Amino acid sequence: MHMLTDAHNRTINYIRIAVTDRCNLRCNYCMPENMHFMKRAALLTFEEIVRLMQLLSTAGINKIRITGGEPFLRQDLLQLLYKLSALPGIENIAITTNGVLTQSFIPQLQDMGIRHINLSLDTLQEKKFERITHRNEFITVMQTLESLVKHNMQVKINTVVMQQVNT
Repeated sequence: MHMLTDAHNRTINYIRIAVTDRCNLRCNYCMPENMHFMKRAALLTFEEIVRLMQLLSTAGINKIRITGGEPFLRQDLLQLLYKLSALPGIENIAITTNGVLTQSFIPQLQDMGIRHINLSLDTLQEKKFERITHRNEFITVMQTLESLVKHNMQVKINTVVMQQVNT
């Protein structure tokens, strides 16, 4: 097997795939008012992602991080995750999510062996959450966090630190 390496001769075994640019939150730092989303035809298809990962797994990629936008907005996400988790050589799939749509999928993620979740959470204060995201989803995200912990998922919290907002 030919392993991928970078310019410093370090082995590359990890890829990050943004499966959509759409998001159900409108965080100040991420989604400008005049956001233009990519046309769906410009995104990699389900088949293209699976084929790409088949090829990359033979070159030593064994870890995948699924990101977006919000990955759970992609309608075929669960089918894609099932396919990716079944690929020979893939040892770890992680997901970065805002947690709004995640909770109901936790048992299925566990069934696929997905245990690593990065949860985007910029504050633990409900009113600040709403000011940052322009959505009233704080309780939903906190319930998702509690459920992830209850289900023994490995959770990392992603926070964008903003001066005089959440410092």
